[in-house]
Amino acid sequence: MTLCTTFPEPSSSRLAAIAPDHGVTIAAGPRFDIGGAFERNIRLPYTLPTDQLTQAVRRLAQAEQELTQDTTGTHPPACCISVNNSMPRNN
Repeated sequence: MTLCTTFPEPSSSRLAAIAPDHGVTIAAGPRFDIGGAFERNIRLPYTLPTDQLTQAVRRLAQAEQELTQDTTGTHPPACCISVNNSMPRNN
């Protein structure tokens, strides 16, 4: 099961590159379409336990805020979502 999220700007590849710096791995929208469409979208699987999903969404929000400051990530986009539980929690 997944939730599709749409951003106002085409930024899902950039978000997928910076999210691992926050302990979350996601797949950018273009990964799910031939031709690279869906740059404004990410898919968020919600099969993890609720506490992990809550933490993942918080971390993604922090990563998205960094994008508005033109921060770039160093990681290639992934094929799925995962949460790195060894990262410090920012509650």
